[in-house]
Amino acid sequence: MSSFFTLLLWAWLMASSFIVSGYMEAFASPIATSAFRFLLALLILFPVLLFSWQRAGLSKAEQFKALFASRQRLFHYVVISGALVGFFIGLFVALQSTTPLNTSVLYTLVPLIGVLITRVWLKEIAPLWRVIGFVLGSIGAMTVLFSTQGFSTQGFSTQGIDGFQWHSGDYIFVGACFLLALHVVSVQKWGRSLGALSGAFMIMLFGTLWLLPVALIWGELSQVQWLSQDFWVTILYLTVFTTLFTFVLQQRLVMTAGASRLLAFSYTIPVWVALFTALTQSRLLSLVDWPFASGIVFLSVALFLIDGNLSKVKITDGSNSTEK
Repeated sequence: MSSFFTLLLWAWLMASSFIVSGYMEAFASPIATSAFRFLLALLILFPVLLFSWQRAGLSKAEQFKALFASRQRLFHYVVISGALVGFFIGLFVALQSTTPLNTSVLYTLVPLIGVLITRVWLKEIAPLWRVIGFVLGSIGAMTVLFSTQGFSTQGFSTQGIDGFQWHSGDYIFVGACFLLALHVVSVQKWGRSLGALSGAFMIMLFGTLWLLPVALIWGELSQVQWLSQDFWVTILYLTVFTTLFTFVLQQRLVMTAGASRLLAFSYTIPVWVALFTALTQSRLLSLVDWPFASGIVFLSVALFLIDGNLSKVKITDGSNSTEK
């Protein structure tokens, strides 16, 4: 039960990231915002990590050195963080030639892509009822998105866009979704040797190293509103709650609950965004219609199929198997 509420907390924080990130467009480019979030999160997490080692009675110097002692581990985290950064860059590039609605809809395919990756890479054979659950989850999330596309939100939204039409940027975003699913699955595959804090630190470190050159070249840093109070309030929320907390929670959840379960709960993100948007616009009654309700039903059935019996499934990573 505790993992269920932790998964919900992760989904809530992710939903708030989509919403709050939209407000940052007035202060900085998306690339500059992402790079600064990673860098600031890294600077905050580092002393927290040192304190955790000290509290556990471990040598900080030895623990820090051990993080970089294995070349194989370094390569793994270069790939893990690179896949995550690739998703963000792919999203930003795709939005130049597609719509927020399209990216929101295509984002619901990430769990299905994750199932495919785990089947090919981790040799995990998903039972038919779980595959059906993921399909229903995608249908439910898309139904929720289409039923609320008249809302005017800042981030995970449609902003008056009518319907779904394929654009050239959608090809790019499908590739970005593959990278995001690869990121989550690769954490399950390679992240077992580190704790949640250490793993999150490594992802932020290499993610920052990936993003800084990109931000320096294409981040439009001269346009960043560094002196705006709203810029700092928004970036601090994004850094602390939707970067630090979500990274640490994701590390812990992938190891304890499994990548499939984490991906499954990402289906609920459009629901939380829709509820928050309707609440702030005093339009809660607008959600009381059959399309939104049917989407919720699809999602509920999907989560039951994916999450209800997941503890009975053995996940094999190629070398050993554990109960998830």
